[in-house]
Amino acid sequence: MALKRIVPCVLTLILKFYGLHGQTSPNISLGSSITAGSNTSWLSPSGDFAFGFYSLFGGLYLLGIWFDKIPEKTLVWAADRDSPAEAGSKITLTNDGKLLLTYFNGSVQQIYSGAASLALMQNDGNFVLKNANSAVVWDSFDFPTDTILPGQVLLTGKKLYSNSRGTADYSTGNYTLEMQADGNLVLSAYHFADPGYWYTGTVTLNNVSLIFNQSAFMYLINSTGDNIFRLTRNVMTPTEDYYHRATIDGHGNFQQFAYHKSTSSRWTRVWRAVNDPCIVNCICGVYGMCTSSDNETVTCNCIPGYTPLNPSDVSEGCHPETVVNYCAETSSKNFTVEVMDDAGFLFDNFADLARVSNVDVEGCRKAVMDDCYSLGASLVGSTCVKTRMPLLNARKSASTKGMKAIIKVPTKMSNPSNHEGKKKNNFNSRLLLKIGFIFSAICALLSGVAAIYYSPAARGLIKRRNYFDPNSMEINFREFTFQELQEATKGFSKLVGTGSSGKVYRGILRLKDTQIEIAVKKLEKDIEKTNEEFMTELKIIGRTHHKNLVRLLGFCSEEDKRLLVYELMPNGTLSNFLFHEGQRPGWVQRVEIALGVARGLLYLHEECETQIIHCDIKPQNVLLDLKTLDTNYMAKISDFGISKLLNKDQTRTDTNMRGTMGYVAPEWLRNVPVTTKVDVFSFGVMLLEIICGRRHIELSRVEEESEEVDIVLSDWVISCMLSRNLQVLVSHDPEVLSDLERFERMAMVGLWCNHPDPNLRPSMKKVIHMLEGTLEVGMPPLLHDQMS
Repeated sequence: MALKRIVPCVLTLILKFYGLHGQTSPNISLGSSITAGSNTSWLSPSGDFAFGFYSLFGGLYLLGIWFDKIPEKTLVWAADRDSPAEAGSKITLTNDGKLLLTYFNGSVQQIYSGAASLALMQNDGNFVLKNANSAVVWDSFDFPTDTILPGQVLLTGKKLYSNSRGTADYSTGNYTLEMQADGNLVLSAYHFADPGYWYTGTVTLNNVSLIFNQSAFMYLINSTGDNIFRLTRNVMTPTEDYYHRATIDGHGNFQQFAYHKSTSSRWTRVWRAVNDPCIVNCICGVYGMCTSSDNETVTCNCIPGYTPLNPSDVSEGCHPETVVNYCAETSSKNFTVEVMDDAGFLFDNFADLARVSNVDVEGCRKAVMDDCYSLGASLVGSTCVKTRMPLLNARKSASTKGMKAIIKVPTKMSNPSNHEGKKKNNFNSRLLLKIGFIFSAICALLSGVAAIYYSPAARGLIKRRNYFDPNSMEINFREFTFQELQEATKGFSKLVGTGSSGKVYRGILRLKDTQIEIAVKKLEKDIEKTNEEFMTELKIIGRTHHKNLVRLLGFCSEEDKRLLVYELMPNGTLSNFLFHEGQRPGWVQRVEIALGVARGLLYLHEECETQIIHCDIKPQNVLLDLKTLDTNYMAKISDFGISKLLNKDQTRTDTNMRGTMGYVAPEWLRNVPVTTKVDVFSFGVMLLEIICGRRHIELSRVEEESEEVDIVLSDWVISCMLSRNLQVLVSHDPEVLSDLERFERMAMVGLWCNHPDPNLRPSMKKVIHMLEGTLEVGMPPLLHDQMS
């Protein structure tokens, strides 16, 4: 009798507990929902994992999955970690089988737009949606964020993105782990020109996947199922007594952890990819130095002669205390060369061109002194490896023992000495005479200066010289003479293109024993507008560094002549390739080109010290660089002559209309303040051109095609989507037809970008996630409007 009374009581307590905390049934039925701030979640049958709104600081929430039985409540997946939800937001499995995240302000994100029959939070941490036949139609394992769990596979082309470095900041960080198509598993700083700082080296094997099995071992397998590379070699046993996860953290390391289920302990690391944390690229930002004495913790400082961009977080990088033009004739008076023991730089892309063999410390110092493009070097044994601007990846750790770092250090400007005390001590009868003499001299000097200033010729010269002061702009590259560039381009005889503000010529610059191919942009508009555009390009490009932006090498400013010197992109513009059937890049290459442009725009919009709106994104302003290791093209954004800079506290700007018709966002025509969303609109137009292989507006195409074709490409895309006849758009392209699902996703992204309301266009960060498939792409508003 006693047992009969106890059992119902226990069951009642259990039911009350789960009634407050989550749903007891493993299946989540249609019509179910969770509201942010309600402290409810959908639990796995074991209770180990929960799906719902993960609480952040400041009253915000992330829709995610977490370990629910441990005090840390460790998050392992998030639907959109860059857009936290407010209290009152809701996740709903609708009656028609969609999984919708409705934010408190009413905006809706479609996590899944199909027709599921039920949802299930599984015991392995995978949240799945199933159809009426119990087949999985969507699951969180297919869209990983920064973590994988036992039973999860990272397939070819899939990536993990780190969180930001803050302990409570779950937004997308700077680092990625990618299972590349060539079979190589790579850690890289994807915002920079980074080929990777850790990799498995399995590049000759195709169709490789990263497996995290139920026994908590991680390894790579190929298409035949062979284990070709083992990551984890020892794990906590017995395996079932521990929780397991593998995460790429905010400092760029990929590590595996275990947590004992029955003890109040903490996550214990069982494996890590990077043993020296300072080899992670850009971990301390530009001109920052990483120091690690224990191979665990990292300290970021500025290299000598530089100061933090953000004093509260040195890891964001540094800038020079004094700007020096190292290529000026008198530059040697403005810097010193220092040597640091047991320190060095990670070798950059110019290392093979900048090695000096059989030298000692003095020989390496001289090599750096004599090379105005070099800001430092690493001396490894008797080999001096020079490093160009900007200085990245300076480090002092276990991996640099025995190395020496050679660094050019700008000399601080000294303040004038104050001799007032001495004057007082020497006060005597001649003081009045001295004062009179000085006063007379000052008057004469001021009169002379005034006369010179008001001379028309002198004022013109002063205006030109003062209007353009590279030191005041905090840029650091070479100033060329007009004669140098005239000789390099053979009298500007080889025209390679026309930009928004002038013509571009090809040339060869000879520096000692080295020849460099250059592109010289000769600005040709009226002098006042040319000055403005010239200053704009210098300010913008001189402060940027990204693999998808064209690199500026220097400038020329003589009298009314304004020229910019760029790295040469011999493969020409995207437009030259895109609209010619015979030489158009293949489908996979075009996808990579679109992603490259998107990453370059993300850098301009969100990652520069000064936010930049390009204002003229189009195929003519995207240059292609043939990669050295394969036949793919790297896209680089060019032509910043009409760009607009925003201050850190600005989100929009008033400016005259800019850009090229066909790519211009509608807000330009309304004469209202514009934001970075004008670039998003232009990118959307260009994205459709890239994937469809035709111009946005092409009258001749209408007359030539036998089928009905819209004059405006976006209208044609909408029409084909509504008629479920998308293949008509690419009927001439077998490669695309074989990858129609990705084509449809990218087309929908283009339509999202082309929405007339800038508030409904996605940011470039979201655009990248949608293009890569890490963020579900719902129905674009343009399609929804047509259907309704």
